[in-house]
Amino acid sequence: QKLLVAAIVISIFTSCKKDIDPIIIIPPSSGAQVQFNGIAGNEAGSAAGNSVYLHLSADKTTAVARASWDLGFDCGPEFRVIINNFSSAGAKVLAKNDLTAVTAADTIGLTLAVNQLNPQPSDMAFFDNIAGDLSLNVIPAVSATDASNNVIILNRGTGGSIAARPWVKLRVLRNVAGGYTIQYAGITENTFKTIQVAKDPAFHFKFVSIDNGIVNAQPEKKSWDLVWSYSIFQTNFGAGMVPYNFSDLIAVNYLSGVTVKEKIYADATAANNAYIAFNMDSVKNTGFAGDRWTIGSSWRSTQPATGARTDRFYIIKDVDGNYYKFKCLAMGVGNDGGTRGKPEFKYALIR
Repeated sequence: QKLLVAAIVISIFTSCKKDIDPIIIIPPSSGAQVQFNGIAGNEAGSAAGNSVYLHLSADKTTAVARASWDLGFDCGPEFRVIINNFSSAGAKVLAKNDLTAVTAADTIGLTLAVNQLNPQPSDMAFFDNIAGDLSLNVIPAVSATDASNNVIILNRGTGGSIAARPWVKLRVLRNVAGGYTIQYAGITENTFKTIQVAKDPAFHFKFVSIDNGIVNAQPEKKSWDLVWSYSIFQTNFGAGMVPYNFSDLIAVNYLSGVTVKEKIYADATAANNAYIAFNMDSVKNTGFAGDRWTIGSSWRSTQPATGARTDRFYIIKDVDGNYYKFKCLAMGVGNDGGTRGKPEFKYALIR
């Protein structure tokens, strides 16, 4: 009987073990060389139609058409909305909360666009905060009181040769499911359509296209570290910051805690030697910045047309806490040997 009981116990234990799936831990990528596919069609490389996301530890790039979305909805505890900086979209909040009361007369005098030849500091009010501070965006926090959510006029943006599209009027409300309700219509229309948007904690934002409804426009918040794109940015021509369209900008996933340090050297040879030698001991003496645009445009030069800056590289602490060294090899300006709109980078895990 004792032998029989023992055999049964062993049999049960063995069968239970077979039902338990092994935990497979995938180590982070040791590094790679990658080319971003920024070209969406026949556009010039300086107006690349795609934004390209990079997940360093997975060696994965994700290309998203810049014009494929119009609004992003915060999936965190607050109720925030973003407009599309990558298409240079502009917006204005009116003093009206009735969509049917808004007509073409409400758009008189509005451009809601970047004046690339004569930008003005006052134009900054039409665009989302460049640094990514959601509390400073054009559209205020969505109120739980419907009447407090006013009508927004949206120019969907033409940055980087995006074809002009009709402006829309819209309102954003909270819905009973804890997400968002969008009411929208053409400027001269008297009836509106609605879209319901649910929050998803796996993402920073859920995205909506006026033409196509809910769309996938950004990887999950733990599945990307940086994004390369044409985008509205800011510069100073002497009278204060003004909105300005830039090509080839790199933003980091600051909302997921990605941080960066730029390392600049005397020349390309010194930078390359330092890149090879940089290790975990070097990381200990490195101060990191969590700004969205720590890389920005500093990795390349178009005036004068020198292309990729070979005197520098970047140390990136990714979404998982790994450290990578990252540098550009070519971008297609000057004589750097690259293709504009398809920049080439390399990166390596720091051990």
